[in-house]
Amino acid sequence: MSRPVELADVRRRVTEFGERASLITVNADNRPHVVSAVIAFNGDRLHARVGSRSRTNAAAHPQVTLTWQPPSGGEYMLILDGFVEAIGDPGTDGVAEMTVRVESGILHRMAELPTAGPSCVAL
Repeated sequence: MSRPVELADVRRRVTEFGERASLITVNADNRPHVVSAVIAFNGDRLHARVGSRSRTNAAAHPQVTLTWQPPSGGEYMLILDGFVEAIGDPGTDGVAEMTVRVESGILHRMAELPTAGPSCVAL
């Protein structure tokens, strides 16, 4: 469903939607694990700090998805698919640094809105 993106579009949309996203990883049984994460740019990659379960999942299954709910009054959510390129060792707090290369993304229209519009908008 997601489409390849340009880094400038990713930067613009992440700035528009804000730093807090949902990070989705999968475990060994392919069950999803969803957490809140603060997302920042580190060069041309996304950066997040993650807990032990997300770290373990991403190490075994490096394809992840990040989603952002629409800004107040917005009609579209932001969905980015990426590949975890690096995961640091956990600190004393159990949190590790993770770097994600964005591979694709899309704006997906929220369900049941009263006005017509395209269901998806390419970045």
